[in-house]
Amino acid sequence: MPVAASPRANQERPVSPFDQFAVSSSPSAATRTVVARLCAGDFHDRWEQSRQVADLGDAALDDLLAMLQNNECDWEARWFAARALGEFDRPEVIAALVNTFATTTDEDLRQAMAAALTQIGPGAIAALGEQLAQPALRPAAVQALARIHHPATIPWLKLAMADARSPVRATALDALSAFADPTLLPLVQQSLGDSAVAVRAAAVRGLLGLRFCLPAQQLIDALTPLLRDADERVAQQAAYALGRLSSTAAAVPLLQLLQTPGTPEALQVFTVQALNWQNTATALEGLIQAWDRLEHPARLALVQGMAAVSPDHRSLATSALANWLQLLPPAAENSTLRRHLVLALGQMGDPGLEPVLRSLLQDPDSGVQLHAEAALRQLQA
Repeated sequence: MPVAASPRANQERPVSPFDQFAVSSSPSAATRTVVARLCAGDFHDRWEQSRQVADLGDAALDDLLAMLQNNECDWEARWFAARALGEFDRPEVIAALVNTFATTTDEDLRQAMAAALTQIGPGAIAALGEQLAQPALRPAAVQALARIHHPATIPWLKLAMADARSPVRATALDALSAFADPTLLPLVQQSLGDSAVAVRAAAVRGLLGLRFCLPAQQLIDALTPLLRDADERVAQQAAYALGRLSSTAAAVPLLQLLQTPGTPEALQVFTVQALNWQNTATALEGLIQAWDRLEHPARLALVQGMAAVSPDHRSLATSALANWLQLLPPAAENSTLRRHLVLALGQMGDPGLEPVLRSLLQDPDSGVQLHAEAALRQLQA
């Protein structure tokens, strides 16, 4: 299996102080030699060598720490040392990683320290949290805390929500939302009005994560205004979230959005998909009524979603599909949509559709003919 290169895998390697170690018969010198070989060869060679270092366990710890903290050592060797040290949940390892994290001016190396601390996990939370006091270190520290996913990170992540930088707030909020803790609702609600798009989008995801902890109507009331957010990406997130609430009340704002003139094409698609996921009679009836207002991509999304319609709604879906197909002339611009309509009819499993599908074997569009053949085979299966 190929391995992922470090950020500087192709740079020339300076001579490392560890290159001077000679092979010796003593266990400690032999261990040092194995560790020192992390400084030799290309990235793939070092990757293979790092496996041997991992097998050495505690015997390699002192030399790995020395390599990590040696500012004159090859950057890539320090990267591998950090990677290996991530296996040790030890106070001295955490202290060395945090010290390098806090003192290096190299952002790539700082990210390597953060990754190692993340690998250590809960034992490194407090040490990482303390780095939030330094604004320059906060982005990397928050990223590392976010990846640990342990309740002990919650107080630190809450602190990061006060940062002036929106990427830091968004990262912290996404991490907090993963805990689905109802006590975080005020923070999530406050973030729905954040000036930054990334934070508002994270707040929508946070609300969705709380859907099993809160009344559905409370979530619907919070999400509905965001369907008309100034940024379309936030509106799309809100549509997605409402689509996960399978109720008549959650369908209403989505259907209203489809009926609103000027709804952007991409947002129409998200809204149609959200209503398809709900798979309710209210959603299906509303989608059928909205057909004339939908742009081509949204119509295509609607037809494709019909495949998952519940058996109780299949008759209504079949009638709509057949009607849309009849109304669409066999023009080139309708070819893709007509093909999907034919395929969707075959998926309805209604034997009464056979005459309609057989008539399409003579359609002017050869692609429609092929899809009609496939649909007939589905009916006969």
